[in-house]
Amino acid sequence: MIKGDPGKTTVFLILFGTILAGRIPAETAEGIFPKENAGAAVPVWRQAPGGVLLGVPTIQAGSVVAVLDGGHLKAYSLEGRPLWDYYARFRLIPYVTRTREGTCYICRTDGILISVNRAGRELWRKKTGAITAPVIAGWDGRIFVTTGGRIRCYTAAGYLLWTWDTDETITAGPFLTRQGGLAAALGSGELLELDPFGRAAFRSIGEVPSTLVPAAGGILALLKSGDILYFRAGSPEVPAKPLAKLRGIPLGGASRENLAAILLANGQVTQISLSNGKRQWNAGSHIAAVQSPAEVRVHWDDRGIYVFSAGGATGFSGEGKRAWLFRLGGASSIPALSDEGTLFSGGADWILYAYKLENRVLPPGQSLYGPAPEGNYGLANPPPSPWGRNAPYFSEAQVGEELQRLNTLIQEGRVGEDEMAYAAYLRELGGSSVNPQTSKTHPPLQVKQRAEAVRLLGFIGSRETIPFLTGLYLRDPDSAVKTAAAAAIGRIGVDPDGTALQAFRQTITAANQDEQVLVATAGAIGALCRFAGPPLSDAGIRLLGTMESSFMPAAARAQARRETASLR
Repeated sequence: MIKGDPGKTTVFLILFGTILAGRIPAETAEGIFPKENAGAAVPVWRQAPGGVLLGVPTIQAGSVVAVLDGGHLKAYSLEGRPLWDYYARFRLIPYVTRTREGTCYICRTDGILISVNRAGRELWRKKTGAITAPVIAGWDGRIFVTTGGRIRCYTAAGYLLWTWDTDETITAGPFLTRQGGLAAALGSGELLELDPFGRAAFRSIGEVPSTLVPAAGGILALLKSGDILYFRAGSPEVPAKPLAKLRGIPLGGASRENLAAILLANGQVTQISLSNGKRQWNAGSHIAAVQSPAEVRVHWDDRGIYVFSAGGATGFSGEGKRAWLFRLGGASSIPALSDEGTLFSGGADWILYAYKLENRVLPPGQSLYGPAPEGNYGLANPPPSPWGRNAPYFSEAQVGEELQRLNTLIQEGRVGEDEMAYAAYLRELGGSSVNPQTSKTHPPLQVKQRAEAVRLLGFIGSRETIPFLTGLYLRDPDSAVKTAAAAAIGRIGVDPDGTALQAFRQTITAANQDEQVLVATAGAIGALCRFAGPPLSDAGIRLLGTMESSFMPAAARAQARRETASLR
């Protein structure tokens, strides 16, 4: 704080602002557009977030979030209204990842990974080490975190599932494949494929590629020589298929169906057929020359193909016709384009700009969520566990030993490749009283062991596990298992479709409520609301309000009040 004469302080601040404005010129913009976009170089709005934007802004569900150099993560509506400001109390690495639920994952430069909900409230933090690539969101809410040569997989609630290590440098990627796993290039000249459960496969590329591009059914390795190799995903025995040689160094790309659009270092964009390997067309972008894949981003959606860099953006039709070209001066990072056609760019002048560039608008999806996942991991209906038909594994003594062993593995984050089998076994144990298939071959387990199996399932559960747990919550005859199911749902935290809240509503409004179950239900509702944040939490808050009514047991009313207070 500046002490002394207020008048002098005011003069000083004006002079300082003038000097700062002179040293940091405003962002400039110019473009080549169709006539109806003639004014697109003028921002439709601008905001002063209080720092320089780092990395690419992330747009989803009616808002844009960005990392600032002062340790802040800020969110704005697409119309420019400030929504929230999360302060990490340390400098941030310039990556932000947003999941379908609107949860943001950021990392401080001291290696603290932080999860922030859609309302800007911190959910959890972990000491992971400084991330070296953006956090990747899997199909079921799990996340993949890269720190150097180590990749970890966490549940959405921050529970570690597995860790994969290598002494090699990851030179490209990792990225999410069309199969829901990861792909990355290693310094040894190998292609690494990791499935969602941490199983690794290696393919020889022959050299370190410039970058990798996910493609239909496989992965494209773009080599610095201009060669393109197509690897079929999950088929290490199938040799790579060479495609057309490019007329330059490839630095980025995107694919759609059986085509790929590749950006070259000279700014040219080339479309390649994955079927016959031939070039379809070639067109120029706003880029004159680029040195690194980190400096560019290529995106392809239903509207067309887009090339982004800190110097601007270019839009093409899928047939290679340039729709518009937009140049930026003084941008601090690569901009991002919304589904509504607005480009968001952070200037070195500490201003966030919004430009309306694109008339082609993507069809509106769910207003409160991000894009639906491309697939699932099979955890909603896993195959029978290896122990499912083995009678000793359903004896009281053996079940006790197995639950203790699984508890150790889960707490140590060593679920790994056996996640599917463990999840299936825990479901078989926890649901033994309501699953007709299990009850035919094995008698229902004692209540204590069923409840413990359900409790453990909550630590490795995902969005795909919620329907099973809600079914158990509604159908199991014992209150201890219902209580465990509610707690497991709250521990998982991810319920974008509202499946669990519907089940909770049935119990709250039913006659002959069990106090133990209602207390656990209130805790689970509060957990789901904290994870989702408003407006998704509105329905949960109304349920908590119902539970504070006089007809509820005293313990349930007290828990509902505590949960409501925690959401303020």
